[in-house]
Order: sequence, then C-alpha cells, then structure tokens
Amino acid sequence: MRKPNMTQTLLFILVIGIGLFYAIKYGNKAKKDIADYQQKTEKQTEQNPYPDMRKMAFSVTPEQLELNGTKENDLYGIIAEMDMGGAIATVVTFIPGDTSLYLSTGVGFIGAGQHEDVRKIVKRFVENGQQYLVKANKIEKPELPKSGITNFNFLTGNGIYSIAKNTSELESGKSEFSNLFTELNEVITQIRVKSGG
Repeated sequence: MRKPNMTQTLLFILVIGIGLFYAIKYGNKAKKDIADYQQKTEKQTEQNPYPDMRKMAFSVTPEQLELNGTKENDLYGIIAEMDMGGAIATVVTFIPGDTSLYLSTGVGFIGAGQHEDVRKIVKRFVENGQQYLVKANKIEKPELPKSGITNFNFLTGNGIYSIAKNTSELESGKSEFSNLFTELNEVITQIRVKSGG
C-alpha cells in the first residue's frame, strides 16, 4: 500500500474543507428556510377569519334577526358543519333566509340570502329542521365535526341543540336525517351558484 504524497493529502484536506464550507452554508440556509416557512404558516393561521366567523354565527340571537316573540322551542337557525377530509364546511342558515358558507381554509361565501329564490330555500330548510329538534341533544358549546361526520346545530330560544351523523349514511339516504341533508345540499348549491363559486 502506497503512502499518500503531500499533493494528495492537500487535495484531500481541500475537498473536506470545501465540503464543510458548503454544508455549513447551505445547512444554515435550510434552517432559515424552515424558520421562514413556519413564520409564514403562523401568519396565515392568524389571518384566517374562519374561527371568528363561526363564533359570530353561533352567537346570533333572534333579536338580532328581528324575530320578536321567539319561543324557547322555536328554531330560528341551523348551522350545519361537515368534515370535508382536511377542511370543515360551515353552512349558516337563519329563518329570515340569511345564509353563508364558511370553509376552515379561510374561504367564505356571504350574502347569497339577498336573492329571493335562495331566501325561500333557506326558510324552507330551517322550517323543516323544526321536526328534527326533538331528536337533538342540548349542548353548551358547538364542537367541530369529527372525521366523516356532519353536525346539525339547531339554534333555538332555549339554546343550541345538536345532532351528529355519519355523512356517508346521510348521502346514501339510509339515515332518518337524509332529507335534511338533501335540503342542506340544495342550500349549498344555491350559495355557490349565487356567489359564482
């Protein structure tokens, strides 16, 4: 076995030195890129209006909707929430015909209820929801739906009542709540059509 000569030794040291230089230079850049990405993601999360819009929807009262004489068991709104496999869709409907659709990604469709044909569909949806109220449980705080679940949250003069059902059962027509789900999809379609979505 030959001993490395001085030139080979120097070349070896030079290659190692260059390798270390680039490893440190680009390793620090990668760390900086990761830190920049995390900051950007945190800012996007902070700017997402979804949590505030959702909270505001659940806090609407009959008085704010100018519904005088709402009794304890009168349904004045339904907020349906569906797990969409990575995002949540929140559909807000009130008996006067007001409606909005919020996505947990930060996208929202507001104001479709200003169209008379949409108002009629929304009113019918909320009115038909009254029959399902007896099967719902009173809740203190509305929870986001779990994976594969749709939550129907009923707003009444006596608080919020909720039903959570498997979305695939609702879609198949096998659930006693499938008709309500079908009407919900009519509302969503109208919101999308009127919003150009």
